[in-house]
Parts: sequence; structure tokens; C-alpha cells
Amino acid sequence: MLETLQELGLNKRESQCYVALLELGSSKVGKIIKKTSIPSSKIYEILNKLIKRGLVTYVKRSNIKHFQAQDPKTLINLIEEKKKKVESIIPQLLLKQSLSTKQSVEMFEGQKAIFTLFTNLIQDAKPKEPYLIFSINEENKNKAANLFFKNLAIRRKEKKLNTKLLKNIKHYKKEKHTKLKLRFTKFNLPQGITIFRNTTILLSWQQTPIAIKIQSDTITNQLKKFFNQQWDISKTNH
Repeated sequence: MLETLQELGLNKRESQCYVALLELGSSKVGKIIKKTSIPSSKIYEILNKLIKRGLVTYVKRSNIKHFQAQDPKTLINLIEEKKKKVESIIPQLLLKQSLSTKQSVEMFEGQKAIFTLFTNLIQDAKPKEPYLIFSINEENKNKAANLFFKNLAIRRKEKKLNTKLLKNIKHYKKEKHTKLKLRFTKFNLPQGITIFRNTTILLSWQQTPIAIKIQSDTITNQLKKFFNQQWDISKTNH
């Protein structure tokens, strides 16, 4: 309980003092000190801070202050105030984020981790956003891989993405692609690359599946340009 109050912004002694007053009811300083073991030199400073937060009030009786804790529901006001403060600076924070050149590299290993990577990639995707794929080598695929790509295709279809897949003719295999646009090229393409927004994912399915996620405007824009050039000169069938 005390830890939760501290997470809301009260320090340890403020939390102890507030809880003690809830238990004691209206009390003079002496009772609060006895209950909490807070030094008398600090107790008024702590009580004043709680009063400013709206968590404690007092009345004077015979010129002596009697302190009382406010309804615990008042704590919700603290949360609401913090929420409003955070909301007020979010536009500025988003602007700073948009102005920064974000670059990062991460590695993912195993089918579950990689599937999460791809689903998170399109979590907030909008319909018709371009999603570009250089197909993975057919010889590297197995039953687990085929199931993986089938489930991933379903997720893309749900998001209504404009998915384009480029395959090398030498990797041609007759199959239906109802969830994406497919073209073939004689160019020896890089394999297992996915491009979405400012993210490039390099995927290898040999032995243990691994994926490398690269967030870089420069790298991704170069690959997008190359993909679109190849797309424009490619064929729709074998």
C-alpha cells in the first residue's frame, strides 16, 4: 500500500503520515508522531505538503491544530492531474520524435519471436499502406515456414495492406496468391527482405529462423526505390 502511494508521487514519510491519519482520524501532532515515528522537526513540513496536495485538512480547537486525512478517493484526483500534465506535453514530445532521425538494429531468433515482430510491425497499419517483400528462397522453406507465412498473410489481409511480392523466376512455384500482388523477375534479387514504413526486416529460415530489424530512413528508402524499379520491369507470371 505504501509503495503504491509512493508511485503516485508521495514520498515514504508522506505515505506513512497519510495512512496513519486514515487510521487515527482527527489527531494532534503528538499522536501522529507516536504512530509514525516521524521526527517532530519534520512532521509539520510533511503535513503541509499533504495539505497542498489536498490529502489532509485541519481545524483549530483551543488554538491547537487537529489534522485529518481526506477521503482516499481524493487520490484519484492526483492521477487525473498527472494524466492532464502528460497529455499537455505529448504533442511536443511527438514533434521531437518526428524531427529525430531514428536508427536502430535488433535481432530476433525463433519462430514465435519473429511472428511477434511482424505482427507488431503492422499493429497500427492503415489500409492500402505499401508493404513490400523480396521473397525468401523456396529451398529454405519447410512446413513450419509455410504455416508461418500463411498466418502472416492473413494478418496483412486483415489490415488491407497494399502488399507486393517480388520473386526470382528461378524460384517460381505455381501457387495462388490471393492476399497480395505477385510479380516475377530474372534479376538476382536479395532474398527474405520485408519493407514497411521506415523499417527493413532481413529474414533467414535456415535451421533456427532469425530476423534482423533495421529502423533507418536512409536504408529503407534505398531498398524501396530498388524494389519499385524492379517491380516496374517485372512480369506478372512465368
